[in-house]
Amino acid sequence: MKKLKIAQLVLPWIPLPPPEYAGTEWVVYSLTEELVKRGHDVTLFSVKESETSAKLDYVFEEAFGLQKDVMKTIKGSFKPWRHVAHCFSQADKFDLIHSHAQFNGLPFADAVKTPTLNTFHRVYEFENEDEKELVMDYSHLNYASISNSQRVLDLNFVGTVYNGIPTEKFSLKKEKNDFLLWVGRVVDKKGPKEAIETAKALGEKLIMIGKNTRPEFFNREIKPHLDGDQIKFLGSMPQHELVDYYQRAKAFIFPIKWNEPFGLVPVEAMSCGTPVLAYSNGGVSETVKSGETGVLVDQSEGVDGLVEGFDSLKKIDPADCRAHVEENFTVSKMADDYEKLYYKLQK
Repeated sequence: MKKLKIAQLVLPWIPLPPPEYAGTEWVVYSLTEELVKRGHDVTLFSVKESETSAKLDYVFEEAFGLQKDVMKTIKGSFKPWRHVAHCFSQADKFDLIHSHAQFNGLPFADAVKTPTLNTFHRVYEFENEDEKELVMDYSHLNYASISNSQRVLDLNFVGTVYNGIPTEKFSLKKEKNDFLLWVGRVVDKKGPKEAIETAKALGEKLIMIGKNTRPEFFNREIKPHLDGDQIKFLGSMPQHELVDYYQRAKAFIFPIKWNEPFGLVPVEAMSCGTPVLAYSNGGVSETVKSGETGVLVDQSEGVDGLVEGFDSLKKIDPADCRAHVEENFTVSKMADDYEKLYYKLQK
């Protein structure tokens, strides 16, 4: 098949590759690099400080930073719209535009002839009717879901493509240390409080890593439990430092309390040979094979269910966790599946 001219569009919040952990940005960066390796003519629309093997195009030199309220920024500033418009104004240069710009890309995608594939790296659940109406007005456009659990709206989904990770950076380690691991933004829906309660009920040590984006929640629900011994919070750290904790943890605990569309962190843990103990919500129900690479518990069973499921993790072979990721969630597999959709949209 002929090589394609592809635009990869990401919002200008964080440079690529991201200096710290940022799931969406790592996915887009990895996909872009893989497509270049395959000989496609790829242009990345990001910010000037990004580094990429693709051609780089931008409006703004520096990234805006992680947005605590993305919708507030989108509605309160023209800068994200200018960034997205810059990409779509050059639509006739490309065979396809792959937009990771969520809401911002939809009106532009509908106005150009170049095929556009829209990937939302978020749940299709909205705070108000205004947001939902915007998406439904453009329900006829082409969408790729990142899990089947993400398909909660009647949109024109042309395929599901699971996120892939660079497995060479998340290598297998069979020998484990005596602690549990939780990773994520410190917000209630990510289940940090339940992770602490589970560790205490089991008498296990817990290491917590992530961004403290909700100080009031952290100070009220998390900080009182941090004793520097059984329960430790290490804050955020670069990906290469995080890998060491994935590799050494005896289990990765993920009591997610919302319909997260994918969830990279349990996949990264499994790649390192660490089994996952999680509530069976959202994409984790598709990425973790209960009984083989982890244990999934219905959220209605609560912390008691997580405690009960913990012993079953001892039967899981770290090599099976790694093999599951290598078969289903590599960057190469993700690029294969996106390529199929790119070519499908050329017809």
